[in-house]
Amino acid sequence: MKKTNYGSETNVNEVVDKPIVLGLFKNVQTQGAQKIESRDVYGDTLSGADCSATQQMSVFQQSHSSPLIIPLFIMNSGCPHHCIFCNQKITAGNFPPKITKDFFDAEVDSYLAWNKDKSRDVEIAFYGGSFTGVDPAYQEELLSWAYSFIQKELVNSIRISTRPDLISEDKLPLLKKYQVNTVEIGAQSFVDDVLQFAQRGHDSVSIVKAMTILKENGFKTGLHLMAGLPKDTKEGFIYSLNETIKLRPDTVRIHPVIIFKDTTLAKEFREGRYKPLELSDAVEMCRIAWEKLSIEGIRVIRMGVQSTPEMEKAGAILAGPVHQSFGSLVLASVFYNHTIKYLEKISRDVKDLHFKLSKRDMSNFRGLNNANIKAIKKLYPRANLIVESIPGQPRGTISIAADSGESFDLKIPGIIRFDILLWQLKI
Repeated sequence: MKKTNYGSETNVNEVVDKPIVLGLFKNVQTQGAQKIESRDVYGDTLSGADCSATQQMSVFQQSHSSPLIIPLFIMNSGCPHHCIFCNQKITAGNFPPKITKDFFDAEVDSYLAWNKDKSRDVEIAFYGGSFTGVDPAYQEELLSWAYSFIQKELVNSIRISTRPDLISEDKLPLLKKYQVNTVEIGAQSFVDDVLQFAQRGHDSVSIVKAMTILKENGFKTGLHLMAGLPKDTKEGFIYSLNETIKLRPDTVRIHPVIIFKDTTLAKEFREGRYKPLELSDAVEMCRIAWEKLSIEGIRVIRMGVQSTPEMEKAGAILAGPVHQSFGSLVLASVFYNHTIKYLEKISRDVKDLHFKLSKRDMSNFRGLNNANIKAIKKLYPRANLIVESIPGQPRGTISIAADSGESFDLKIPGIIRFDILLWQLKI
């Protein structure tokens, strides 16, 4: 048990109404890329984008309830269009233009060698392009290599990512033959004008059709969404969230738009026709997404772009809401938002406020650099704040008590589900 007391004299300098950012983080601008701490995680996956699995595993901590996912990036293969925001060489990391069997086997073997829990499910994932748009012979080659590990009982299943307009009934037999379990769809938005300007080459109807086909054929599904696309608005983003909820995907990934060099969006930015989201706005939009989706039982398995060594190079990122702990900022915002709603029931004149929670929720409750604590202290300047970790306290449950007699428990949506997912890896 650990208890921290924040007395009434606590310094609350620089506290603002939106406490999650506290003016500490700025968008990356044209002076070059902000230093990004490598996370090498793709959603609930561990990515070997640049360093070997064994180099990464020393700090890898994850509940063994979640699968080990082995990612292979096929580097824009199968994409018939070039989206205005895409620079795969930067976002995917150091993968070859075409995967050879030697490279494939070495990647998979390195992950399997690290995995000491042989009861844990293992999944091979093909990311980075539109898998079902790849030449069928290459598709089958890649799938057969992955399936050989299933036959050896070293891997349990396969997942792929693709475009919605590249899903049709005739493409599914090959996926079923090699036991592809999950198909993730790059939707990005459900607003057709936004999709058109982003040069996606498909409309929202294509997303609905693809998800319907996949679900009718028994596949697990995931959707990718982007916040801050050109021509989009907060209302448009919320519309996309509502449309996502109607389709009931198993998982969702959300990426705020980052401006990479050598993209059409970079030109729009330089010429003053596009302005990226501020970090605080990106955090707020992803907080809304987390809460809306989690309440509906849809798992959000990633928020924020995956960092790669290529992103750290000067000039790789021109602008955008980049932060090495973006997911943590969002979760801190979720915790703060829910806590404040409950604190509205308590007088601002109380002398003591006592918070009890799981040790594993402590960092999200406090916020980065104790931002949430400082913000609560600003609201209750006379109160002695006591934050205590309680053994056995369920994840996502915060018990609040005041000396005035009020007490209640609040539950944060999605935290229990999230507890079995890998969220972030820092190397």
